[in-house]
Amino acid sequence: MLRTIVRRFGRAAEVVETEEYVPPAATAGQVRVRMLLASVNPSDLVPIAGAYASRTSLPMVPGFEGVGVVEQVGAGVVGLAPGRRVLPLGSAGAWQQVKTTDAAWCVPVPDWLTDEQAACAYINPLTAHRMVQAHVPPGEGTTVVVDAAASAIGRMLVRMLNQAGNRVVALVRHPRGREQLASAVPELAPEAVLCTADAGWRTRLREGTGPRGHDVVLDAVGGSLGAELAALLAPQGTLVHYGLLSGEPLPADLRTRRPDVNLILFRLRDWVHAADREQLGLAMHGAFRLVADGVAATAVAAVHGLPDVRRALEADAARGRAGKILLSLH
Repeated sequence: MLRTIVRRFGRAAEVVETEEYVPPAATAGQVRVRMLLASVNPSDLVPIAGAYASRTSLPMVPGFEGVGVVEQVGAGVVGLAPGRRVLPLGSAGAWQQVKTTDAAWCVPVPDWLTDEQAACAYINPLTAHRMVQAHVPPGEGTTVVVDAAASAIGRMLVRMLNQAGNRVVALVRHPRGREQLASAVPELAPEAVLCTADAGWRTRLREGTGPRGHDVVLDAVGGSLGAELAALLAPQGTLVHYGLLSGEPLPADLRTRRPDVNLILFRLRDWVHAADREQLGLAMHGAFRLVADGVAATAVAAVHGLPDVRRALEADAARGRAGKILLSLH
């Protein structure tokens, strides 16, 4: 069998290697999953770069998201049988041909979901679903600002918020983001899309949200942009910070600047590991439905074989990428 391996921290396209290995057999409570497809996400690249070096053990097999088929079941496992498609969650290791893992972390995939969409149905769809469910009151009375709105998860959030009847203002970081968002979410009014590279976007944001300000920010950027959006929030507003695309954290004194703001630091891993398996299964079923309905569907830019993983990672880093990069593992 073939797997990826990381033995030193650095840029993913330079440090991710492939090697042959012998997958361990499934022991009691475990299953062995033959992986079909896995996705490349920012959450995979951050630990490879060494951002969490103190809690990341090397060598490691990356990949938090992928779909596979159960091929072996250990003693005591019920509800899963060989041939069942699953998402093996709860740990890294999706970028390999066979993953042996605890059966309790395997979520069955419905037959009506394609392999490609199943391979992308966890991180972005579930993150978007949970944030909107938990932190955005539905209805047109709630104004929500979404930054990095042309990203894969940004598009999902905009669609979900539209579906919930919220008033949405979408921020993109480059003019081409307008075109990408208009294509992905054609029902979004052009005046509701602002580019932070344009002069005067702050004024237009204030005009668009009214004198009170916006009610909720869904922030994937952090840094100075996240701080500005927090400053413009309505009294008692909410900022949900879930990404760090700027590479800069929110200012340490943000809570002091806006003590009235409800600042939520959302990490999907924290929620997933705190939830019981029934909660996780129900949440994933909701995410699967949103994917199948197109609300949380993912555009796929390219599929690369596992031996070409470095080429896949270079493609993932390319500017203007039109969709998700997947790894084919079979």
